[in-house]
Amino acid sequence: MPGRSSGLPRLREDLSRLRGSLKLPWRRSGPSDDPYWDAFINRPPADGRNAITQTIGKAAEGNIFPTISELHSDNVTSSHAKELATYLGTQLVGIVDLGKQDPALARGYPYAIVCAVKAEYDPYTSPGIGGQAAVQAGQFITFIVAAWVRETGFRGTMKIETSRAERERLAVAAGLGTMTADGRFTVPKYGTKIHIADPIFTDLPMLADG
Repeated sequence: MPGRSSGLPRLREDLSRLRGSLKLPWRRSGPSDDPYWDAFINRPPADGRNAITQTIGKAAEGNIFPTISELHSDNVTSSHAKELATYLGTQLVGIVDLGKQDPALARGYPYAIVCAVKAEYDPYTSPGIGGQAAVQAGQFITFIVAAWVRETGFRGTMKIETSRAERERLAVAAGLGTMTADGRFTVPKYGTKIHIADPIFTDLPMLADG
């Protein structure tokens, strides 16, 4: 039809202008403008039982298998532990010889497995459900890796309380990152957007990093 093709450019222009002027009520320029997002990141849950971190943190650990598994060499066992942690979602994982690197943190265990996950928000300053996402991810990883260690017949726990400074010391000892001049833990790929999960204290024979 003669007038059909001539009207298409005008129709496209009208649609383009409409898309440019259309303002959806739920679209904002960024998360910082959204009060719901701010609460999701920064407001602690009204009931702690709604936080997955509380649930995992209070979950009981299983028993140590009574028969010790036949293991490979220490370096192969270390590789298996790291592969499992990586499969579960950790971005960084390393092993510390506590007797050599940090005997003050040993708590009677010779080794520590240290995992770190990417954190868009610092969970130490963002107590909301969303702000704790990195903590949830880290707890999931370390809980399962510690269970795997116990199934091999060795001790493995992530229930030992450690401060942020102690975790950072272990992460540096494991070769995961360094401390900045202003005292913040940083890694090459993610900078300071990283969370160190609960370290796993164990007597599983491994080859340490760092």
